[in-house]
Amino acid sequence: MDKSRLAVLAIAVGTIVFLLKVLAFMESGSVALLSDAMESIINIVASVMMFTALIISSRPEDVEHRYGHQKAENISALIEGILIIIAAILIIQATAGRLLEPIELENVDLGMMISLAATSINGILAAIMMNVARSERSMALEGDAKHLFSDVISSVGVVAGLFVASVTGLYILDPLIALVVAALLIRMGIEVLRRTSHDLMDSSAHEEEKTIIDILERGEGYLEYHDLKTRRSGKSIFMEVHLCLEGNVTVSEGQRIVTKIEEDLKAAIPDIVPSIRIEDQTRCRNVVTREARSEDDGGRWPED
Repeated sequence: MDKSRLAVLAIAVGTIVFLLKVLAFMESGSVALLSDAMESIINIVASVMMFTALIISSRPEDVEHRYGHQKAENISALIEGILIIIAAILIIQATAGRLLEPIELENVDLGMMISLAATSINGILAAIMMNVARSERSMALEGDAKHLFSDVISSVGVVAGLFVASVTGLYILDPLIALVVAALLIRMGIEVLRRTSHDLMDSSAHEEEKTIIDILERGEGYLEYHDLKTRRSGKSIFMEVHLCLEGNVTVSEGQRIVTKIEEDLKAAIPDIVPSIRIEDQTRCRNVVTREARSEDDGGRWPED
């Protein structure tokens, strides 16, 4: 499914789920169901942000953004992580009063059934979004999918607590379960923030680097490569490396070597954006050859 259409679907589904959860709260009077409904408001806002981020990230590069706009997805995921934590705080705030004065719940069975129906819708949508996010390497979709999964977790916890409370008459379980769910949401929000912050700080694409190094090690026509750098921006992988050539290699021959490496890289990593700098032998005197490096230090390349 197209990412933009999926984002619009997420907004529509989020609105329907929110209305169902409000109805569940009105029927039961459960503070846990009220908290669940408040989280759904944040889900709608997050989906709108995701849709906006996908539109921005799809724009081609321009004068002010030579590397494109893909990091809009990272920013969207970062804000969604914050929203997940805010949702947890709102749940804690709404639950505090019920801890001291738990109340008997009415029509709790109907409220639970409505909540479970809404939760099932969210679960199906979250699974679809996560699959598309992984195939498209979209941080915005992944952030929104995890946000929806957090909503599923909280809703299941709420219903479980309400069921036990209705069976045992221990209505204090209503706010207690809500607090446990809030703690799980905080943990998930922190994980989203951690991953997104790494990409915003231009951390290396470690998984892809293994493939890049393997291709560079197999390459022919150059003495050495060094100063390899990678970073991730949205689903794109930006890579820089220096190649050392013998002094008698012509410009056309050097370009042929570079073109072959770029073709191999793009075949293995379709979203890679390689930047390869050629240096002649006189500028690489301090760089150990690949053969010597393999014997001396197990294949590591020296830094400039």
